[in-house]
Amino acid sequence: MNFNQRIEIENKVLDKIAGRVFLLQVESERKRIVIEALQEVLTEEPYKNIKEDAEFSFDDLVNSIISYGFIDELLADPLVEDIMINYLSPVLVHTARQGLVVLERSFSSQEELELFIKKLIVFSGRREVKKINNVELTGLRGRANIIFSPLGHQITITRAKERVLSIVDLVELGTLNSYMAAQLWLYVEGLGIKPANIIIAGGPGVGKSTLLNSLFSFIPRSERIVVIEDTLELNTERLGSYSRLTSDDDMSLESLVKNSLRMRPDRIIVGEVRGEEAKDLITALLVGKYGMGTIHAATSREIITRMTSEPMNTPEVLIGVIDVFVIMRQYRIHNKTKRVINEICEGSGMEKGKVLLSSIWGYNLFTDSFKETAVGGGFRDRLAELSGR
Repeated sequence: MNFNQRIEIENKVLDKIAGRVFLLQVESERKRIVIEALQEVLTEEPYKNIKEDAEFSFDDLVNSIISYGFIDELLADPLVEDIMINYLSPVLVHTARQGLVVLERSFSSQEELELFIKKLIVFSGRREVKKINNVELTGLRGRANIIFSPLGHQITITRAKERVLSIVDLVELGTLNSYMAAQLWLYVEGLGIKPANIIIAGGPGVGKSTLLNSLFSFIPRSERIVVIEDTLELNTERLGSYSRLTSDDDMSLESLVKNSLRMRPDRIIVGEVRGEEAKDLITALLVGKYGMGTIHAATSREIITRMTSEPMNTPEVLIGVIDVFVIMRQYRIHNKTKRVINEICEGSGMEKGKVLLSSIWGYNLFTDSFKETAVGGGFRDRLAELSGR
């Protein structure tokens, strides 16, 4: 069996199983469906005699169909964070230690690359292919962004961490110090009286979701949580009672946030706030629900600017319901990447229609240290009043 025959057979098998396999399917069941489809394909005229080929192995072909090829090796490497495929050029990876690295590996042809893309889409459970696709990898090993471009297909895979980092792990990594960790616990748990509404901001890849994941351990397990995401990125193992919702072509993030209010949540968590769902999240907070989420912004003030601009269009007078703004940032220190909480701010009320902000903690790049910039803040003062302390 030559290379072209293998590509043809694998494509036919993927066509047959499309819609029959889905993301969280048990691996043995997925393999059974692939075997059945392959057996059907091998009864077709062009391939009837292929089993007589001395080099043919049915089991090897099944494993080839199920696997992502050499990309599986990269997904198994704990140091790899991102995998970047720019058509047939050498594959790039971003590692925790070295940053961006060019590998001596690439896809040998457009046909092989398109087969890989087809596997990503089919095994994620998707049937419709767009110019831009966001899909999850089997076993929730990561997520892939696929762009079909006239200049060559572009794929970026963000590898899922094998172990979700705890707040203690982040302290050890220097993302924050122990005093800031205690502060975040106070925000999330709220002394059992009033948890804070928290927005975590920063650029892509700075650790927003990692920090949000670590804060889940502070949420009382008695709370009813609704987690809403565009792609499955957050780890919900540390939560007690929760529902997990993902958007698709038929259900937008906005409609999911609206619907979440009918699910009797104590707390709503939005993986990434970026559109009209911002207004619905703020509305939920105004009626007494608690919320957490992430957003792309570089400063606390920029969070407010983004939320009051298109496409979020949230009146600034309503943004005062957000209690805490956490800003993440990534630096290169001694040729290593370091992700830190650059600033923690608290909302301190409104003045002339503008949200007042109090900086509580800040990071100093030159001394590589954190400094408490204010003892009091709006949220902590309000919590002290409510608790009688």
